[in-house]
Amino acid sequence: MIRAFLGLELPQHIRSQLVLRQYLLPLQRRIPPENFHITLVFLGDSTLPQLEDLHLALDRLVVPALQLQITGLGLFGKDKPHNLHAVVAPDDGLVRLQAKLVTLARNCGFVLKPRRFHPHVTLSYLRAGSFDRGELEAAVVRDAQFRTEPFAVQEIALFRSVLRPDGAEYDVLERYGPAQGAVSAKGQNL
Repeated sequence: MIRAFLGLELPQHIRSQLVLRQYLLPLQRRIPPENFHITLVFLGDSTLPQLEDLHLALDRLVVPALQLQITGLGLFGKDKPHNLHAVVAPDDGLVRLQAKLVTLARNCGFVLKPRRFHPHVTLSYLRAGSFDRGELEAAVVRDAQFRTEPFAVQEIALFRSVLRPDGAEYDVLERYGPAQGAVSAKGQNL
């Protein structure tokens, strides 16, 4: 079984801006910048036949070019915050792409948990007792005006997620872009 998800990689200059933002926040544990991404569909534990079927479907998908932007910070977990993230501005094209990917994944035999799509980039997973809630909420409010410039995204990635004691490690198995089909993580057409 391979723990996998579909997502969007971020350009290096956006990663750099998020790293700077992380270090201005009162956090004990930060997500490493190489793990920054926007999750589109969490596939969970996947079999090779499922991933092969999904690969064939994604290879035929034309990925639209998107212009995305980070617009502020947010917290998931109302009474018990557990995730601090950068918010991705609403984008109809992104919502349509995500819905299409959910349908493709289900058609390939993936059983997906129903989740509302809230595009974001996780900056820190929060553990109870590891942060001062008032201080963190004040920092999120203070950074409400944080914005990146719009950035282009033209391909989606199939990520593998390996759980380690110090956090998850992600690597790209395949990339799918506008009409060129799958590109391996080494940049060669498959």
